[in-house]
Amino acid sequence: MQINTDLLKNKQRIYIGGNHGVDEIFEIVEIVLKHIKKPADFYTIGIEFTSTDAPIVIMKGGDALHNGKAIFHQLGIHILLIHKIEEDIPSSYNSFDSYLAEFETLADNLPKAGCFLYFEDDDVALLMGKKEREDVKEIEYTSLDAEPVPGGFSLKTNGGAVIYKTDNDRFPHHAAGAKALLNRIGVSDDQFYSALKSKA
Repeated sequence: MQINTDLLKNKQRIYIGGNHGVDEIFEIVEIVLKHIKKPADFYTIGIEFTSTDAPIVIMKGGDALHNGKAIFHQLGIHILLIHKIEEDIPSSYNSFDSYLAEFETLADNLPKAGCFLYFEDDDVALLMGKKEREDVKEIEYTSLDAEPVPGGFSLKTNGGAVIYKTDNDRFPHHAAGAKALLNRIGVSDDQFYSALKSKA
């Protein structure tokens, strides 16, 4: 699969990767950006993409191989979030090590002034994130302070509790990744929690 990178030109390119939590983090980021009306394109690798004049693009997925390399290497990523990498790898890879090597290469090739976000509770992403990369900012995020409630979670915030309806028991982890990424592109905590509250 060859990606039409012309559609991504002149955009800040943000990639959400790993093989756990990616869909949920992408969904939360989309909910928040649309709620606050911050212009952004949303691109799921493998699905037809229509580019707008939005200055940023949020990209999800893309573990498939093209000419022996993960297709995400075509994207010219500026901000990378890796949430969790476990050994249930895509069938196109012959080993966990070969799968992991593609993500390590992706992180190592981030540009100067790039950013790598990773989850503290994933040993693999944590190890990758602790590696020093010249002029690349590394951000380690932790799970949000939340308590299970019937039908979802109660998130503790400075403005009081925010209830979010979900049947995803890992929501506090995924929301933490989304929040860290959104903070990086100028979205405040208040905006983040207001958007989640709007979905209650």
